[in-house]
Amino acid sequence: MLAPLAALARNLVAGARLALFLPVRRLHFRVGLGEAIALFVASALVEIASDAIRYGEDGVFSWLGLGNEILSGGFLMLTAALLAVLYRDRSLALAVPVIALAAFPILQVAHALPWARLGVPAATAAGLDWAVLGWAVAMLMRVVAVALEHRRARRPLRAFAGGLLLAAPVFLAPLVAPVDPWFAPPARDRADPRFPNPASEPVMSAQARLLDDALAAIDEERSGVVDLYFVGFAADAAEDVFRRDVLAAQRVMDERWGSRDRSVALVNSPRTLLTDPIATLSNLRATLDEIAAAMNVDEDVVMVYLAGHGDPARGVDVRLPPLELVPVGPAVLRRALDEAGIRHRIVVVSACYSGGFVDALADDDTAVIAAARSDRASFGCGHGSDATWFGDAFFREGMARAPGLREAFDVAREIVAARERRQGHLPSDPQIRIGERIAARLRELARRGGEAQQEATGRPASPAV
Repeated sequence: MLAPLAALARNLVAGARLALFLPVRRLHFRVGLGEAIALFVASALVEIASDAIRYGEDGVFSWLGLGNEILSGGFLMLTAALLAVLYRDRSLALAVPVIALAAFPILQVAHALPWARLGVPAATAAGLDWAVLGWAVAMLMRVVAVALEHRRARRPLRAFAGGLLLAAPVFLAPLVAPVDPWFAPPARDRADPRFPNPASEPVMSAQARLLDDALAAIDEERSGVVDLYFVGFAADAAEDVFRRDVLAAQRVMDERWGSRDRSVALVNSPRTLLTDPIATLSNLRATLDEIAAAMNVDEDVVMVYLAGHGDPARGVDVRLPPLELVPVGPAVLRRALDEAGIRHRIVVVSACYSGGFVDALADDDTAVIAAARSDRASFGCGHGSDATWFGDAFFREGMARAPGLREAFDVAREIVAARERRQGHLPSDPQIRIGERIAARLRELARRGGEAQQEATGRPASPAV
């Protein structure tokens, strides 16, 4: 048992030296059928880990990745056999696959690095992907050169041509068959198989109880005090970033702005089907109705935070497959607030094309904040993100520290703009509009938020402008 492991370790060390263009010779590799099989297995394990890194915790394991391993391995063996015939050297049929597979792990890891999540600008990340591809082609040329070490005649030319032949399947494989990863995002149009089906009876039964419990826990208003009520709405179950985003915003508002016991989070996520009420228009209406019954509508303020994928025509898309849910657009949200009888409102929308909410909802009793203009995308909703860029900047940076809503928006706008510049994105241009009458309510909330901050930190907050 130790001998095969020692041979595998020897091959991987030699392969790393080859991939890094350090001195290495063919005799440093152990070439044999058993060694080739061991390297195929090692390569598959590295690819599984690489795909897991690339797709983050939301990725769903798929055995379709095995098909990609078989396809790429078959191409490698076929190309090596072709080189053995062309160069009249039967040893290449096994030596080339062993040497190539030994060198692949470093390239696989480099290809899997999540450049965007590491803060690398988008344009630079694209350049790095091409650099890794060029590195792979150059490495394959060196694979052939090392395999032909004992053949001096026309060795550089043979290595160049052989490397290009080995690299050809990298470009041609997608034309022959689907190239599926070991991990992939869950399909947006069907339930995540790792969790209960949202349409199953146990989930539906639990959801009725969860919503009732959440609404029953809402505290009544306090006479003479401007209370803030918070409603978070994580709209899309396909990407866990919206759940994390909304829950982080709820924590900030509860701890910094006094909405504890007056906040509700509606979350579309397969992870929370049995613990949190789901985000649907019906649940949003029921929540707003219950809050309106608990609050003093002439005195208190309700903040509604929507986080999800935006659509220029529909507003915020609401997805929890296989359920067919209604999107929440500006007109729909305004009608829900009006019918509940909620007068003083703060609406924050972190979604692409969310600027349309500003014009549709703005009035003297409303403050509306949108992550982007109506014709612009916003960013940070991909797999692996902890929060949307705007949601993170507005709540965890702005509302957590700034003395007021306007100041928190200014902080968020600057942070998002700087991040977009670094990554080469078209500016999302966040929008804000604050009505005249609600401004007085916001000043009172800012004063109370400053008092809470002073109690928590022992330092006075800066006055709101």
